[in-house]
Amino acid sequence: MIKVCMFDMGGVLVRNFLVAPKLLAFLGRSETSFSELPDIFRQALRAHSKGEIEELELWDIYEKTTGSCVPKHEGSLLGKFFEPTVDIPTQDILCELKQKGYRVICGTNVNDSHYTIHHRLHQYDIFDHIYASHLLHSAKPEGAFFQSILESEQLEPDQLFFTDDMPANIESARTQGLEAYLYTDAIALQAQLEKLKILR
Repeated sequence: MIKVCMFDMGGVLVRNFLVAPKLLAFLGRSETSFSELPDIFRQALRAHSKGEIEELELWDIYEKTTGSCVPKHEGSLLGKFFEPTVDIPTQDILCELKQKGYRVICGTNVNDSHYTIHHRLHQYDIFDHIYASHLLHSAKPEGAFFQSILESEQLEPDQLFFTDDMPANIESARTQGLEAYLYTDAIALQAQLEKLKILR
């Protein structure tokens, strides 16, 4: 029986969360995705999302691997173009789950600057708890990410519903025994929850 419902953040509850196009243009690059940058930098990005390195170290790695200089800027460069907006139909479903008595949590791959901005915009307020990769020191699709949440919530895997917009994260969650479903939109999410008799 499902006791807790866990949601991804970017691509599920929020939209307009991708910073790469504007940030790379600010850096004077022609790429539009971080996936086009050297593998060492992409590994550093993941390490930063796991709280293993600070943002200053990330940009040091960027300069060394690309031979480019980071322009002068104030504050977090990763947060400079981060302007997430809430998907209201999905938020309404989360509200309905809470009204039904379900505990609603967030399981998200995030960095410190984006985490701070989400809090400032009150976009985490709907959740009973936030499990953030940079604080857990593990990130989806690692099995350790899901196992640490199951332990914290004191749940058996089949007691946790999870939805995410990334197939690799869903596949990993299912491997861990979670009731995991790929998110496409609020209509499909509603249907999934009704099929599981979580909502009627």
